[in-house]
Amino acid sequence: MNIELRHLRYFVAVAEDASFTAAAQRVHVAQQVLSTQIRQLEDAVGTQLLRRTSRGVVVTPAGSAFLAYARETLADVERGVAAALNAARAVTGRLTVGMTVAAVGEMRTRLLGAFSGAYPAVELDLATYDLAHPAAGLPDRSSDVALVRPPVDAPGIALEEVEVEPRVFVLPSGHPLAGHDVLELADLAGLPWVATTLAVDGCTPARWRDDWLVNPRPGGDVPIIGAVARTIDRGCGHAAANTYRGWRYSPGVWAESSGTVTTR
Repeated sequence: MNIELRHLRYFVAVAEDASFTAAAQRVHVAQQVLSTQIRQLEDAVGTQLLRRTSRGVVVTPAGSAFLAYARETLADVERGVAAALNAARAVTGRLTVGMTVAAVGEMRTRLLGAFSGAYPAVELDLATYDLAHPAAGLPDRSSDVALVRPPVDAPGIALEEVEVEPRVFVLPSGHPLAGHDVLELADLAGLPWVATTLAVDGCTPARWRDDWLVNPRPGGDVPIIGAVARTIDRGCGHAAANTYRGWRYSPGVWAESSGTVTTR
């Protein structure tokens, strides 16, 4: 028995269209070729599958039984082809994602979740870097890609912006300025700031720290560094930071996405 996929396609077309003429147009072959192929199929099966009448083509009882399997076989082949193409296009492997502690929030979760959904065969290795590593492992290639907070001043690194957040002041609860809806930089002149340590990962050492200290300042005052931090944790002091709704910077202090600082 030598039945090929074209026999099944031609048979299904004639059975569904109830016409050799219409089916020949559908499968783009001459009607004589189509008739020959159907006869070959019937010879292989060993019984008549289609019968010509004055009203068109009628599927015989044997043809009706065969039609269901023919359709199923063609559908299986299509699914198999699709599966093979998907497997050929699938991206596999391992990706190391560096994450600086300054780049927290819902966006990080959404990005990682979206990537895993799009590339389920790629295994993610997550590595967290402290504030002394603004580039999160990119300069020495410890990370393949990284979620960072600018500025990242190191050669050979290209940045893609994924989210923009307002910048706010963060103050200890009970501080006289904490009740203000709006603060200017001059309002904090003379106050000690919590600053990050200098970068040690190949970035320009003071670039990230000075950007968040707003240094140099338009008024000419020099920021006073009261404490140095390598990570984000609870503590007392004053700092500039981006807003993450619901993230608590220090005891009793919340930074809201409206850009105000509200004590709790």
